[in-house]
Amino acid sequence: MRAGRRIGRDSASTRQAILEATEQLMREEGYAAVSSRRVADRAGLKSQLVHYHFGTMDELFLAVYRRAEEDYLAQLLQALTAPQPISRLWKFSREADTGLVAEFIALAIHRKAVRDEIARSNDRVRAIQSAVLSKALTQAGISAEDLPAEVLAFLIAALSRTLVTETALGASAGHSALLAFVERRLLELEGGPRS
Repeated sequence: MRAGRRIGRDSASTRQAILEATEQLMREEGYAAVSSRRVADRAGLKSQLVHYHFGTMDELFLAVYRRAEEDYLAQLLQALTAPQPISRLWKFSREADTGLVAEFIALAIHRKAVRDEIARSNDRVRAIQSAVLSKALTQAGISAEDLPAEVLAFLIAALSRTLVTETALGASAGHSALLAFVERRLLELEGGPRS
């Protein structure tokens, strides 16, 4: 008779160790370095436990992604519910850790399940940002025709992602001018000193 999956503290701590080991490998060596054997070695476990807890490598990658997404959403909501949410979103987006995100984007090229999950997550995040930005823009007296919230959310995401990526690569041409321009416009938009 085949035993079911273990439930309890040991099982939860084993899953956690596997997730942490996978994320560490992705950050340090890239997604291509992740295998059940390498994850298990890093976590101090037998490699069979990786498949026991996650079934497939896709399921493991998705679990790591979803864990990172939960943390990201909590921080995003904190930024969006603060005074001056547009400026806070801009600051939050520029400070985001893109190392793991870059690995998942590269992984998504080869794994449809990861690509679908990133698309779902992106749409969810954009909808949240747009809803909050719409309210902030209305409060600032900006009509949806003059500046749609979806457009502002997209611009903040695109500009901040480019800045973070280029900075990580050592490029800086135009960065100071862009930062000054955006921050000046955000100050005009939200009024008052930035938090």
